[in-house]
Amino acid sequence: MTGQPMPPSTPAEPVPVYVVIPAAGSGSRMGAGHNKQFLEVGGLPLIIRTLLAFEMHSQVTGYVVVTAADESESMALLIQRFDLRKLIALANGGETRQASVLSGLRQLQIMRPDAASSVVLVHDGARCFVTGAILDRCIAAIAEKGGACGAAVPVKDTIKVVSPDGKIEQTLDRSRLWAMQTPQGAYYSQLLAAYEQLEKDGRQVTDDLAAMEAVGQHTWLVAGDYTNIKMTTPEDLVIGEAIAGVMR
Repeated sequence: MTGQPMPPSTPAEPVPVYVVIPAAGSGSRMGAGHNKQFLEVGGLPLIIRTLLAFEMHSQVTGYVVVTAADESESMALLIQRFDLRKLIALANGGETRQASVLSGLRQLQIMRPDAASSVVLVHDGARCFVTGAILDRCIAAIAEKGGACGAAVPVKDTIKVVSPDGKIEQTLDRSRLWAMQTPQGAYYSQLLAAYEQLEKDGRQVTDDLAAMEAVGQHTWLVAGDYTNIKMTTPEDLVIGEAIAGVMR
């Protein structure tokens, strides 16, 4: 599209793959009284379990963790307790996920100039059960499509559109509905341009594919996994403990 950054031409060697990991949310719905990233799931802090998935993936070159400014020291001390060699930097988060991702993207390029021609994934720190297979699918799809791709799963429930007073207005076709997960990603130049355009326009979106869609870019889905849940409420911790037990 005119005016939109193009992905790099197909290289002889694979391009680097970097990851931005937003972990700056307050986690108020968890009701833990502190950032849920520090809660243990299956004997490991949630954020550490997430980071280990990227540590173990051969295609991931490195990652930036985006954390609340007042928690950066605690996050750094926690990460230091584990042998995490792919951490590039901690970046300060913003008031929204969108602002946090943009902060992480900018910090990544400061620390790794080659990121400008890389693939970049964005993955929520609270999704600690992401698998290597999901990462493989996202990375491969970005290279194949030359654009933005993200993990998702078909919805299992019938979805209704309702009015404020509870009256059903529409029943959606479940066969066409997918629930978004992360990772989501694109070529770095594409994703950075999209987020910077949204910042300039004062528009807000809730995920990375929506950022690309908002500036007119095509986006695609790949299969996620129903175990790739986002730890949001206390009930999710119970489910997470069960998943961790199976994955041991």
